[in-house]
Amino acid sequence: MKIKLIAICILSFTLINVNAQRLGIKAGVSLAKGTYEYTESSFSTENLTGFHAGLIGEFPLSDNVFINTGALFSMKGTKLNVLGMGIDFSVNYVEIPLNLAYKYDLGVVKLFGQAGPYAGVGISAKMKGGGEEETLDFGSETDQIKRIDYGVNIGAGVEIRKLIIGVNYGLGLANMSNDPDETMKNGVLSLSAGLWF
Repeated sequence: MKIKLIAICILSFTLINVNAQRLGIKAGVSLAKGTYEYTESSFSTENLTGFHAGLIGEFPLSDNVFINTGALFSMKGTKLNVLGMGIDFSVNYVEIPLNLAYKYDLGVVKLFGQAGPYAGVGISAKMKGGGEEETLDFGSETDQIKRIDYGVNIGAGVEIRKLIIGVNYGLGLANMSNDPDETMKNGVLSLSAGLWF
């Protein structure tokens, strides 16, 4: 399974490099605040601060419309408050977005808005709280979490020559839990800066 995931990631990087009209890099801060419910009871959640970084690519469809994609390392999860104890639940992904973007040219500055689906492959996960830390396994058992995440992105930002500054929200649609009484979904607000090569 791990060999297949590595092969998928390498293939994704290769396709981005071969097909993109423009390549770049981006990185930034992520505020992850997933949703958590157990037996129809919602638990309060707070932002879990992380980061994201990786390659980005762009394919023009017209003068103003583009397809944006990439391969990003992305930290997700949430902070839970269970019986008065704070628990950090974090999952790291390799994520591939596929956004349709519209750019409005103001000369030196371009404004853009974008939206589209994403898919992510979990590479590590852990839970930390009460002075203890536990590594979580991916799989199909009830005490494991699902490896594949997917959802939709919506974002906006500015381009100043080769510099990109943007904000994005990723709404997870996949339930990461295998427990029929439990629901966990990702939600991440990201602030990023990037640079076209």
